[in-house]
Amino acid sequence: MKNLKLATKIFLLSGVIILSFILAITWIYGKLRSDLHAGKEAMVANAVATAWGVVDHYAAQAASGALDKEAAQKAAKEALRHTRFEGENYFWINDLTPVMVMHPISPELEGKNLSDNRDPEGKALFVEMAEVAKSKGDGFVEYHWAKPGFSEPVAKLSFVKAVPQWGWLVGAGIYLDDIEADLAQTLTLLIAIVVAVLLLATFLAFLTARDLSVPMARVVAILKEMTNGHLGSRLRLDRRDEIGQLATTMDSFADDLEKEMVENLKRLAAGDLTIEVRPRDNQDAIRGALNRLGHDLNDLVGQIQVASEQIASASSEVSDGSQHLSEGMTTSASSMEEVASSMTEIGSQTKHNAENAAQAQKLASVARAAAEKGSLQMQSMVSAMQEINESGQNISKIIKVIDEIAFQTNLLALNAAVEAARAGQHGKGFAVVAEEVRNLAARSAKAARETAGLIEGSVAKTHNGTAIAKQTSSALDEIVVSVARVSDLVAEIAAASSEQANGVSQVSVGMEQIDQVTQQATANAEESAAAAEELASQASQLREMLSRFRVRGAAVKPQAPTPAKRPAASPAAPKPQRRLAPSSESGWGETPAPSKTKNDFQGNDFIALDDHEFGKY
Repeated sequence: MKNLKLATKIFLLSGVIILSFILAITWIYGKLRSDLHAGKEAMVANAVATAWGVVDHYAAQAASGALDKEAAQKAAKEALRHTRFEGENYFWINDLTPVMVMHPISPELEGKNLSDNRDPEGKALFVEMAEVAKSKGDGFVEYHWAKPGFSEPVAKLSFVKAVPQWGWLVGAGIYLDDIEADLAQTLTLLIAIVVAVLLLATFLAFLTARDLSVPMARVVAILKEMTNGHLGSRLRLDRRDEIGQLATTMDSFADDLEKEMVENLKRLAAGDLTIEVRPRDNQDAIRGALNRLGHDLNDLVGQIQVASEQIASASSEVSDGSQHLSEGMTTSASSMEEVASSMTEIGSQTKHNAENAAQAQKLASVARAAAEKGSLQMQSMVSAMQEINESGQNISKIIKVIDEIAFQTNLLALNAAVEAARAGQHGKGFAVVAEEVRNLAARSAKAARETAGLIEGSVAKTHNGTAIAKQTSSALDEIVVSVARVSDLVAEIAAASSEQANGVSQVSVGMEQIDQVTQQATANAEESAAAAEELASQASQLREMLSRFRVRGAAVKPQAPTPAKRPAASPAAPKPQRRLAPSSESGWGETPAPSKTKNDFQGNDFIALDDHEFGKY
């Protein structure tokens, strides 16, 4: 709602009111319709209750025996045939089959089954009546039925009530066309009232919206003009309501703004800083701000005039100093180029040393691998010599066994010779064999002793060879350890050479950067000298520009201050030195450095350049 226009809000409010009125009228119409139908229902129900009472009286007479059943039924039918209520409305009787028992208007229906009778809308009204009487005992049934004086059937509301003693139901109906006619007239009247109210409300809403939106549109337009700085438009509304008060206040505000604010701003734009604006009260933000602006500008311009004279005086000194600085930076740049060239040569030699150290490390690695391989092979040879020694000892044991066998064979041959001698002539042949066996045993023992001697000599020599191989293996192990130490030392030398090469490279890069900075500083010094000369020219123009401003008499007239005399800078004058910490290892001496500025490093006044710190810088 807050984003809608005022006229839209008025029309929406009117629409809500009209819609509420229409809903109220609709509810009243529905309530009236319901009440009329309820009245009709009560009337027909009361009438049927009265008629039912008559029939029930005759049924009671028949039940008690006071009257014959047929006579009682005939009397009941005749009593209701001539009974009317509410004008020409009548009663009828039919049973629950349903068969018409008595109908005063259409006697031709009496005795007929009415199951197939339907109204124009297809409702089997008598069947439904019988069902209502059976299930509930009484109830309402709506249908359409012919009415005298009407060409088409009209709506009718009937009420039926069962007579259980005889299986009858008593019914009566009332036409609803008069209710519908009355409701139609009432609806027409209500529609006319709603249309009249709608037209009147729309007309009043239109007038109200126009009366409010048009002035508000003018207010918005003038505010937009004032936002754009156009103060010539006024509302001029001759009204005494709140909108008129708003218009008068806006016109007064625009007049004050144009006469007081704009005029003083024009004076400020023309350079007249002597304006005086009086705020209405302490909360007058606009006039207070304009008054402070005038005072602040008056003080500011006065200070600027004084400062312009000081700038003009100082710019010439800055120009001289920048010229001397440019000459000094040129000399420094030349020196830095020579140092950078020397560092480049040192870096090249260090790199060459690092490459040679790397090659030496590779050769040491190869020698170490060969020594380790020889040591492994020598260990294999020692193992083989030990196995040979063990085999010789085993052979010596076997020879001893053979010697013992020869000795036993010799004994057996002697025993055999003794037994052959005892046998006499029969043992000669066996004695010859025994002698040959003895000779063979002697020869075997002799060969075994010779073989044992040779084996023992071989075992001794093998043992000696094993000892020599162990000594050789130990020597090779020492060689491997030595070669490994040499390889590690060469690797450390190579790493140190590489680090030195990297350090020298970084120093070279740093020297190149210092050289670039020095050259840049030289260019900046030359630019500063040119800028100082330009600053002097601009200061002169600034004095001319400030001369157009008028300040109040209380302001001090700007005067050029007398600058303090400074000694002229000489190219040969000593420059400030920045001490570099000498290193006992590297032997770096003191090097001149420019004085600090706010962009230089903070903290100590020197940078240590030891060998182990090359990588940091």
